[in-house]
Amino acid sequence: ISGVDDDHVFISSGENVHLPCNNDLHDCKSTTWIYNRFRHSSAVELIALGIKKKDTERHERLSLGSDCSLNIKNITEEDYGFYSCRQYVNEQQQGDAARVYLHVLHGHCIITLTTTLLNEDDNREWRCEVTQGDQVKTSFTYTVKIS
Repeated sequence: ISGVDDDHVFISSGENVHLPCNNDLHDCKSTTWIYNRFRHSSAVELIALGIKKKDTERHERLSLGSDCSLNIKNITEEDYGFYSCRQYVNEQQQGDAARVYLHVLHGHCIITLTTTLLNEDDNREWRCEVTQGDQVKTSFTYTVKIS
């Protein structure tokens, strides 16, 4: 459902969420947050160069963190989708966009995160799985190089 480099955040309706920007710049006046419901749907600019846009439906619930993260209060089911953080200096994008897919959970559900060490040599391989009931919702394998 999303790219390999996308972060995934799971949150329940009514809670507050903090979406990381993973930026290298310390000045949030260079930060722009964009929202897409689906990967190729039309984009909505939420924050442009550190300034919150007033013409978005969720504008009162948004704030920019000191680390340029996007904070959203009182999450609703309509908030799910892709959030993209980009940083600009002199109208040039710096680095890659940080993309976060926000999953909004509704109703009562139990989600389990399992982290398993698959290989324990100099390249430790880990697998993280998110399961709901007995169904795997997402799985990711990564390697940590020990030097």
